[in-house]
Amino acid sequence: MFRRQQQSNNESSGEDDESSSSTNFSPLSPPISPPRSSNNMLVKIGRFLNVSAIGVLSIVSVLLFIQLQAVSLQVASEQKQIDELKKTIEQSTSDIQVEVQEQKDLTVVNIAGTFTLLSCIVTMFHMTSHLKKMNQPFVQRKIMAILWMSPVYAITSFFSLLLPSAEGYLGIVKDFYESYVIYQFLSFLIAVLGRGERQIVVDKLAAHADHLKHPYKWLRCLFHPPPEESDEAKANAVLLECQFLAMQFVFFRPLTAIVSFVLESMRDGDAGGFSSPDFIIMMIENVSVFLAFSGLLKFYHAVQDDLAWCQPFAKFLTIKGVVFMTFWQGLIISIIFHANTDDDKSDDDESNSGSSYSAKSIQHILICMEMLFFSAAHMCVFPAEEWEEGYQVKHGGGPTFAFEDFASDVNMIIDSGKRSRIARKERKNALDDAKQSPSFGTMDERNDASEDGEISLVDSEVV
Repeated sequence: MFRRQQQSNNESSGEDDESSSSTNFSPLSPPISPPRSSNNMLVKIGRFLNVSAIGVLSIVSVLLFIQLQAVSLQVASEQKQIDELKKTIEQSTSDIQVEVQEQKDLTVVNIAGTFTLLSCIVTMFHMTSHLKKMNQPFVQRKIMAILWMSPVYAITSFFSLLLPSAEGYLGIVKDFYESYVIYQFLSFLIAVLGRGERQIVVDKLAAHADHLKHPYKWLRCLFHPPPEESDEAKANAVLLECQFLAMQFVFFRPLTAIVSFVLESMRDGDAGGFSSPDFIIMMIENVSVFLAFSGLLKFYHAVQDDLAWCQPFAKFLTIKGVVFMTFWQGLIISIIFHANTDDDKSDDDESNSGSSYSAKSIQHILICMEMLFFSAAHMCVFPAEEWEEGYQVKHGGGPTFAFEDFASDVNMIIDSGKRSRIARKERKNALDDAKQSPSFGTMDERNDASEDGEISLVDSEVV
């Protein structure tokens, strides 16, 4: 730029020399024009100002760029800090949620464990009373086997909460003991009826031979002698049939539970339909349950009059109530749980993160709590005093609201009020009749007559 300015200055100086020489050497030239040095100075100043402005703008642009980069770096640093703080808050929130959930889980486990422990304590106390008063061992052994049902259910459900991976194995144990208790109840009825002697049971069944249904024909290979020979042979066949039908449930129930557990562990997706293995296993279980209960009910209906003193139906309800209630309870919980899951299918991830308990977990928690009440019910229907010598059946000794006694007292008070009103009315009528009738005798005699009339009225009321 400086060189260009110098070149322009040289050109202008050359032009000035030429003009001066022309003025010098041409005497006839026109008058000399004013010098152009002021114009050149203005051009130079303008150019300098332009250059200076460009330089200043360049410097300002550089400064602004540097400042913008510094602000960008500061914003990026602050954004990084904000992201780190946000991540820290999210981590803290998740940690707090995990701790809260752990506390909830611990509380639930403590509640379930408390009820399980109480159920075991009640059952052990009940079993101890039977051990102290073992008057009829052939009967009370069966009772003690039945009493183990509540602790087995409670313990398996509690450990299924603590160890979800062992839930399948514990379910097999629970299913096996369920079937075993059904057979033990039939053995209990047989032991009560025969006092430990099978032949006594056969004789009592033979006494009801006319009301006994013939055994199934597909079980004839087990009967010896054939049931057509005599009433005793028929009674023996019926008793053997009932025992076989209850006993097959003891073997089929754990077997189907094991097969179901193996199939569930090998399954990749949902398997359904009438041809699926699960449906076939379910049908086998239902047939086995039907046969077991048909044998039990057949024996009960045959000898229910002989066993009425020990209230076998109440005992059966406390046993089968455990199975039926837990089954239908689990089914209802599963339906409700899956219905809620289908409704919230759009938020599946959030619902899975928020739902900490499955349907099976809720079922296990409820079973742990309910077994305490069934243990108390077993104490009421299986008392140890029932097997002492000279035990008298206590009719109406169970828990009741005594509504009949209250109604009887109310009727007594109402009848007393009615009799009182009738007596007062009759006494008033008698006095009115005495006043209207002609008076004979002295005043004392009339008073004595009225008193005799009142006494006779009172005697009639008492009668």
